[in-house]
Amino acid sequence: MTTAGEGGTPTVLELLFGPHADAAEILAGEILSPGGDQNLGRALAHLPETTRNAAVRETASTTAGLLDVDLIAVLVRGWREHRDIVSAARRTLATPGSTEVVRMIGHEVTVSQQPSISVLVNGRQVATLQLGLSIVFDVSALLLAISGGRLTAVYSGRCDITVTLAVQGTDVIVRHAHLELPGVIPIRQGIRLLPASEYPTADDLMGQDTASPARPVSAGGSGRPEPGGEGVGEP
Repeated sequence: MTTAGEGGTPTVLELLFGPHADAAEILAGEILSPGGDQNLGRALAHLPETTRNAAVRETASTTAGLLDVDLIAVLVRGWREHRDIVSAARRTLATPGSTEVVRMIGHEVTVSQQPSISVLVNGRQVATLQLGLSIVFDVSALLLAISGGRLTAVYSGRCDITVTLAVQGTDVIVRHAHLELPGVIPIRQGIRLLPASEYPTADDLMGQDTASPARPVSAGGSGRPEPGGEGVGEP
């Protein structure tokens, strides 16, 4: 169980293996562990020992690199599928200068990925490592500030996280974390919540009235636009 502190939120890699562990070394052991018809060690058994060790080491390092991503960044990608967040992003994008605060009470976000790594020796593929990564976020009491179609700040909230790593179809590591967000986390320049094609280009911006006054932050609670302002979504 981990709590976010002043150093920021952990990465997926840190949550799975700890902040000071040699993740690549641990992964190398998991990659070579027996079990399953597609065991990488079995696939590489015909190679010279030096070549085999180098292949495992490079595969483990590549896997560690794939897992070295910030958990909040992963959560934001999941929010891009959330109806209330997407609606707020579109409204604020359509009304320059406006800001909406979206309240998230008791919702779950699940992000699943199945990357694969091809192992090449002398330019020839000799094996494939299939990974599975599942991250479940159970979020409560969270406020999001959205402006211009972008996430601009995350306010105080709580989030329980479960991360599961699978190798060749077998779950090998499961970790849990509890994140407490102690205050406002500003996001420099904001994070896009909509497809890039929905944002205005530089040419579009040149044709807009840049002197348009900012609209006030809405503070409703119905999940629908209020007269004269935007609403606050409650999933």
